[in-house]
Amino acid sequence: TWQSITGQGLSPNDSVEVVREDPVNSSLLYAGTHFGLFASIDSGAHWVRLGNLPNVRVDDLQIHPRTADLVIATHGRSIDILDDTRPLRELTPEVMAKPAHLFTIAPARGFYPLTGFADWNGKGIYRGENPPEGALLTFWVKEFTGDEVKIAISNAAGQSVANLKASGSPGLNRVNWDLRTTEDVRVKYGGDDPQKFVPSGEYTAELSYGKEKSKQTFQVQIAEGITTR
Repeated sequence: TWQSITGQGLSPNDSVEVVREDPVNSSLLYAGTHFGLFASIDSGAHWVRLGNLPNVRVDDLQIHPRTADLVIATHGRSIDILDDTRPLRELTPEVMAKPAHLFTIAPARGFYPLTGFADWNGKGIYRGENPPEGALLTFWVKEFTGDEVKIAISNAAGQSVANLKASGSPGLNRVNWDLRTTEDVRVKYGGDDPQKFVPSGEYTAELSYGKEKSKQTFQVQIAEGITTR
């Protein structure tokens, strides 16, 4: 039998062009409408507007099988990509009940792009942006308490390599680590060039928000031939 998944959050006056079910978490649904992109983590019972996509018609959605990027085809505003939707797969009522939570971190790759070749009449009037380089760290904050979110990154030996800070805005948040040491640990860490990447290997990120802590390990892969710190 058919069952409505209109739920709460979708306007009854909004037409839906496409619905996609996440290939890993069947409770995670995406809806492309005439007024933007919506997502549901409870099989359509509740919907929320996703990301900073403007009020534009979404004609099609595809989920990349390797990176979990959500590719969004719009009518009149070209293609948008929401990088790494795995945190949405992990966003459960249990996670949302926590004061803060750090989600699984995808393997991060360090490389030096060759930008000069882009000037050979190939870019035209291209206005897109590449995703930020390095590790993309996504975290959940239940409510604003006035505290700052702090993320400490250490290598497999337990040595501190970077300290990041972010505002404790309620909801899903993201911060990027560029795979380089931060200034506060640079002298103690050693090395001669602050622009060099840290070596390949396993790293740990620990989020602190008030008394709440959350930890994830992830891999850093630096391209062959690049000298690291």
